[in-house]
Amino acid sequence: MSVAKKIKKLRIKKKLSTKELAKRANVSAGLISQLEKGSTQGSVETLRKIAKILDTTLASLFEEESSKELALSNESFFIVRKEKRKKISFPDPLYKCELLIPDLQGEIEFILVELEPHRVTDEKLPHTRGGEECDLVLEGSIYIELADKNFILNEGDSIRFNPITPHKIENKSDKKAIYISVITPPSF
Repeated sequence: MSVAKKIKKLRIKKKLSTKELAKRANVSAGLISQLEKGSTQGSVETLRKIAKILDTTLASLFEEESSKELALSNESFFIVRKEKRKKISFPDPLYKCELLIPDLQGEIEFILVELEPHRVTDEKLPHTRGGEECDLVLEGSIYIELADKNFILNEGDSIRFNPITPHKIENKSDKKAIYISVITPPSF
């Protein structure tokens, strides 16, 4: 869909007349009419004002509608079914991760982690990019060493910290531990 058609479609959806949109954008009604007919492209600043009034972004005015519609018609772009989770492989067989989001292209990492009993490590590492990490224990308990502090989290407990802080997460118990980890930005 062209920029012209998008502007007209959004204007109609917001129940604005050409004159009302022009008034709010501080441009002439003739310019709005020309934009909607595709006989002029308008300046970036004018299009930005119009986009704001139409509750959209300048970028979305230029986005290909077909790719957006294709993404919306394909649930795998935003839904991960349990049986379709991507497994993240590690050499440590006592540490298993499944991705709970379709990919790591966004601003957040959302994973399900399983720690087998007695999964202990000597390494205490920071993530290199900072942000935030939140972990929620679903089953069992985990031991977290965060800088020089030690914490035990049991089922239902959660923690938030800056992942640039050197840390390690272990399962020192005789039972499997399962927790959800959310990290921004993604660390994998």
